[in-house]
Amino acid sequence: MANKRVLLVGSSYSAIPLLYHLKSYGCVVGVCGNLGDDRAVAHADSYHPLDYSKKEELLEVVKQEKFDYLVPSCNDFSYLACAWVADQLGYPGYDGYETAALLHTKAAFRSFALKKGLPAPKAVFSDEVSKDAVSGLRFPVLVKPIDSFSGRGMTKLYGKNELAQAVNHAIENSRTRQYLVEEHVEGSLHSHSAFFANGKVLADFFVDEYCTVYPYEVNSSCLSIGLSENIRNQVRQVICEALSLLRIRNGLVHTQFITDGDQFWLIEMMRRAPGDLYGKLIELSTGVSYHKHYLSSFIDVPLPAKMEAPQNKFFSRHTLSADRTMDFASFSYTIPSNNVFIVSLKISGETLRPAPYDKLAILFAEFGSRDDLSKYTPMLDQYVHIQTSGSF
Repeated sequence: MANKRVLLVGSSYSAIPLLYHLKSYGCVVGVCGNLGDDRAVAHADSYHPLDYSKKEELLEVVKQEKFDYLVPSCNDFSYLACAWVADQLGYPGYDGYETAALLHTKAAFRSFALKKGLPAPKAVFSDEVSKDAVSGLRFPVLVKPIDSFSGRGMTKLYGKNELAQAVNHAIENSRTRQYLVEEHVEGSLHSHSAFFANGKVLADFFVDEYCTVYPYEVNSSCLSIGLSENIRNQVRQVICEALSLLRIRNGLVHTQFITDGDQFWLIEMMRRAPGDLYGKLIELSTGVSYHKHYLSSFIDVPLPAKMEAPQNKFFSRHTLSADRTMDFASFSYTIPSNNVFIVSLKISGETLRPAPYDKLAILFAEFGSRDDLSKYTPMLDQYVHIQTSGSF
């Protein structure tokens, strides 16, 4: 593994843990992206400026530089471009571009789930949407782009009158100008991250997720506290069924779902690592090296036969954001924790746009008990105070 040349496709702060784990193997790591001042660029051995969502450009760089391995970072555009290049050049760790596109495009995954009888909200898609078609759905409904993230471009509708406006909003936030309309299901939001080997779960993690600033962007989370074993087992069973249908046997599968306590609905499923340092939450809480295990399939390193959690700590993760545009100066917090650390994403004097279009920092806080974790995680935004330039 020493001196193997790896291209990490993505250069944001979320790529940095992946970059350093690759370096721990002795790899020579290049990163690519279209922002030369991105956080990971300064830490890499080389930087390749390009818009990696244009997969043909990525292919040319990979061919020219003759990288040994190709690793996607923490967004759908990176994973899809890597999967396409891997199809052309035979890189390990990918399922084929057709499967990647099915999982990482909202409309394709929703259509697959409904056709195969997997639990998912009922939906209609761009070429089917009309007032008559939407009438077949139970209101309220969500109108969303098929290729956005963090809830960008989403609208909740209680009737058909504002459908055209919601569709235009979704199209404006979609690179492909495509969208879907789905029934809104009520319940709590969770994620499930599982590492598979030969079709079997080696380790998995359930996380409680909260959206307290922007209604469709997760900004607080912790390892799940109240999720029943019955729902956990149902989720595992359905994920294994989906992977069997898709002939996926190895690597990470990350799923987001909503449950009302009795049943659940799949929202999305992906093969890439989630962003906003989600893996760090798992590592702090359990001691399991999430980022290192995610890399394994892409660099031909087998996962360990057993992946037991060596620790059980009570950590929350909180993404700092605002509900309006402001000139950021500083921030403070009054979180009742003796162990808080912060990954800053902006410096004083920069403009902070409203969620879901911007973030100020990512904060991790440790609590002394499960009860405190449960109490404070859903309300962490109330303990963070952003100061603007005008307040000094």
